Amino acid sequence: MKKIKVIAGISLIAQSMLFFILFLVYWKKSKSIAKTLAVFSSVGGVCGALLVLSELKDRKWKKRLDNELQTFDRDFEEIFGPDDPACSFGDA
Repeated sequence: MKKIKVIAGISLIAQSMLFFILFLVYWKKSKSIAKTLAVFSSVGGVCGALLVLSELKDRKWKKRLDNELQTFDRDFEEIFGPDDPACSFGDA
């Protein structure tokens, strides 16, 4: 489920390119389906790009959050050592 956005996005972009090529072929022949292919090409390209960008943004935020948590853990361990009585949860 993690990579489904990237796979779907790349598939939509590839399909968009194919529809654009078909649009060019049918546009030269003055077929009415050319406009439909142009619309599908543009919509598919935009949706595919949005999916890929969304996944990249999610990965960036997850990486940033992980780095912040590691920094917090490191700082906490520096301030309160493992034998610090302020961090003891044992019987008082």
